[in-house]
Parts: sequence; C-alpha cells; structure tokens
Amino acid sequence: VRVQAFLAQAGVWIEKALVVVCSLLLCFLVASVFLEVLIRYVIHAPTAWTEEVARFILVWFGLLAAAVSARKGMHFAIRFGVMHFNARTRWVIRQCVNVAVILLLAIILKESVAYLDIVANQSSMATEINMRIPYAGVPVGIGTVLVIYVLEVADAMLSIWTGRSFSSLEAREEEIHRELRGESAP
Repeated sequence: VRVQAFLAQAGVWIEKALVVVCSLLLCFLVASVFLEVLIRYVIHAPTAWTEEVARFILVWFGLLAAAVSARKGMHFAIRFGVMHFNARTRWVIRQCVNVAVILLLAIILKESVAYLDIVANQSSMATEINMRIPYAGVPVGIGTVLVIYVLEVADAMLSIWTGRSFSSLEAREEEIHRELRGESAP
C-alpha cells in the first residue's frame, strides 16, 4: 500500500508541477503575442522573433497541457461503448486501453527523440536558437504523458493485490459512469 500511495502522490506532484509550468508558458505566450500586436500595430515595426517564440512556446504548452489532461481524465474516451458492462469489465477495458496508449506513446517518444538528432544542426530563423529546443517539447510532453499513464496502470495493477485504488482518474471514471446511467453517488 505504501508503494501505491507513493506512486499516487508522485502523480499529484507531477500534475502540480505541470500546472505551474503550463501557467508560466501561457503567460509567456500571451506576453509574446501581446508584444507582437503592440509592435506591429502601434509602433508599425513588426519583428519575426515574437511570432517564432510564441510558436515554440505553444508546442511546449500544448504537449505539457496534454499530460495534465491525461492526469485529469480529459482525453477522448468512448464511455457509451462500455456503459452496459459491469464495473470489473469496464476496469479491464480501461487498463487494456491504457497499455495500448503506453505502447503507442513509447513508439512516439522513441521517434521524437531520434528526430532531435535530425534538427541538431539547424537554427531558427529569427531567434537563432538551436531547433532541438523547440522540438524537445515533443519528447518531454510525450514522455510526461507516458509517465502519467504508467502511474495509472501501476496503481491498477497494485490495486489487485491491495484491494484499494489511489487513482483519482479511476474514481472519476466510475463517477462519470454513474452519471451516464442516471445513478446517484453512493
């Protein structure tokens, strides 16, 4: 139970850190776009670097926010397809889907890390930073989503032995299922 509780707490820490990082990235994104609008339409001297910085920040923000979404169970799910199954069958299907997602994310992570070598000798046009920096958002974001899914599957597997789930995502899924069936909370 201690290992399972630690893994659940690690998921909470990761989520909190991601929310802080995403909040900062969003602030920088808004500042960059606002600065570009100000420079372009007030001063009439547009710059290329603000648009480029906004684009790079958006890549990082989008992929890290995807990890937060995964943690909160906000990714696409076909809940009506499993609505008529019992709780145990729904749980098994969710874990099979989670394992399939982990395998897909592992492939994407491997390829995105390999792609960093392809762009290693390239620099961006306006800011002249190495293109590994903006492209690194893909493996970092995908890796973080992968960790979230691994923690969910680890909790599910450990719950078989402990009889207790620490996953807030699992609790949320069952709550959504009850709402879909029109049942009240226990």
